[in-house]
Amino acid sequence: MKEVNEITKFSLLKDLNAIQDAGRESRIKVTKKVLKDETLFQPLLEIAFEHQNDLSIKAIWILELVCEKRLDWLAFNLNYFIENLPKVINNESAIRSMAKICNLVAQDCNSKFESPIKLTITQNHISQMIETCFDWLLSDFKVATKAHAMETLYYLGIKTEWIHYELKMIIEKNLPHESPGYASRAKKILESMSKNTAA
Repeated sequence: MKEVNEITKFSLLKDLNAIQDAGRESRIKVTKKVLKDETLFQPLLEIAFEHQNDLSIKAIWILELVCEKRLDWLAFNLNYFIENLPKVINNESAIRSMAKICNLVAQDCNSKFESPIKLTITQNHISQMIETCFDWLLSDFKVATKAHAMETLYYLGIKTEWIHYELKMIIEKNLPHESPGYASRAKKILESMSKNTAA
């Protein structure tokens, strides 16, 4: 079985290496291949966290697109994903994609419907996501990363009240110093939090 996994991983590495740029179109081919074969998901996740591998960033881009369609696949690898989340390569594009995946997980946790994520996520997983998203929010990242971190914290804060309190303080403190894009997203989050409190 290990030999089969190595062949699968090697094939995936070749596909990732063929991606020429960060454009969404260039990533679609590999994303479609993974979506057609669930056995590629675990090797993709492993490559995403291989920091010494130059292809890890490309794997993270593909991971984001796959999770948009099949978040349930992440549920069975959630422990690995969350444990490695703080160790993700320090690259703006990679962290933005990871923040987006965290946002998808947090939204799924607050869905009215049962899901594999809801069945597998633990309080430790949630705590690690909260800590990581606060780190991203307080670090020098661009708007997209911070926006996903804010949204993740908003969704996780629906069931854990103190998160909204901390998030509100950080947003209000940073608002005058951030970009218009940040301000726009932050105001929507503040508005949603105030509706939540009022309810």
